[in-house]
Amino acid sequence: MAYQLTDTDPPVVDKLTFALFSPDGLAYTKAHGRAELPSGYVLPNEDWLLDSTLRIPLMTAGYFRQRVHPVAVDGPHLYAFLDGAPYRGRREHVPVDLVTLTAEELAGRLDGLPARFVLDAARSFRSQSEESYHADNVRLLEPAYLRAGTAEGGSGSGSTPEQWRVLRSPIVDGVTSEGTFLDLGCANGHLMDCVRRWAAERGYDIEPYGVDIGPRLVELARQRLPQWADRIEVGNAQTWVPADGRRFDYVHLLLDFVLPQRRTDLLRHALDHLVGRRLLVSHYVHGAEPTARSLVTELGFEIAGGSGDTVWIDR
Repeated sequence: MAYQLTDTDPPVVDKLTFALFSPDGLAYTKAHGRAELPSGYVLPNEDWLLDSTLRIPLMTAGYFRQRVHPVAVDGPHLYAFLDGAPYRGRREHVPVDLVTLTAEELAGRLDGLPARFVLDAARSFRSQSEESYHADNVRLLEPAYLRAGTAEGGSGSGSTPEQWRVLRSPIVDGVTSEGTFLDLGCANGHLMDCVRRWAAERGYDIEPYGVDIGPRLVELARQRLPQWADRIEVGNAQTWVPADGRRFDYVHLLLDFVLPQRRTDLLRHALDHLVGRRLLVSHYVHGAEPTARSLVTELGFEIAGGSGDTVWIDR
């Protein structure tokens, strides 16, 4: 079978080749040496979507994928674009100095089919719809979180409980009074529970609520936290509003919930319809650029404070 375009998962995958993109559509490549695309085989007992698309770019390019989208197939060889960033965390990976350039510039450094694929991947990336973006997120993250063996893994982190606290507790630095807390993108509900406990250590009584786009994740969160089952709903952070029209004292969200060009709309929706006191905005890059502070500043919002990977905007 010859190389042919597709936007659906093939029935069989035994090899993968990737075009690496930043959320803003720039292509990543190694800063030194010959330009090449990360590629590798699916190992025995690996799920190609959940496992191989994570391992191969980490071990060949030091890159962590957040989203996977098929671009083309050649028999069981899948060509896909990844949306993510250079990795700085504790998972096993190969440190690589990556630089960004346009897809056209990267294609100019490649020959033959790899060059063609990068241009095809760029067209696919640039033409993606909001529906496709959200579908890619649910398709990858829901099964990954559901099979995770830890509370942290079920909330999207490969960290230990101790590391989780170091990375996520700065969110509570923005909580300065008792009140309600809404976690948009709550996954299994672990952060909801942690924020309540961490705030209590500081003397603040917090009542948590959660929303997630993945129905199975919402069901898992309700099972884990039955005392708050009626507070956890299925919804898209970009459009969800509570049926009773209430506002929440503190609302937490991630900037990668939406396409980059919709980040302003995401923050505006939260401030206009959900936030009673303070919007907590996180971007989990752990000290690398762009940070939550740089992105929110670029969007034109006034930052009232920040800690770690989180900044806050007062209403």
